Amino acid sequence: MRKKCERCGNWAPHIKYYYLGFCAKRESISLRDFSCEFYTEIKLEGEFFWCEDCKSLISFLELESHMERGHRIFRGVFLDSDYREEIYEG
Repeated sequence: MRKKCERCGNWAPHIKYYYLGFCAKRESISLRDFSCEFYTEIKLEGEFFWCEDCKSLISFLELESHMERGHRIFRGVFLDSDYREEIYEG
């Protein structure tokens, strides 16, 4: 198994662009398929998680049912400060 960012505990996916995310260790944006020396296994600990398939926060109590359905679960989600500029007012 290749150690990609999307499987790293330091990485959080972007809320809108599935191929981007933020690495807390490198403090920079990276592509999902990128890999680096800071790779660490994801440890799903805490109260809330990000379900990328449902595009929502889930609680620890919901975690097991999402994992059983094969959903991609992360410890958090990345929402960059410039993302608001992409929201169109109507």
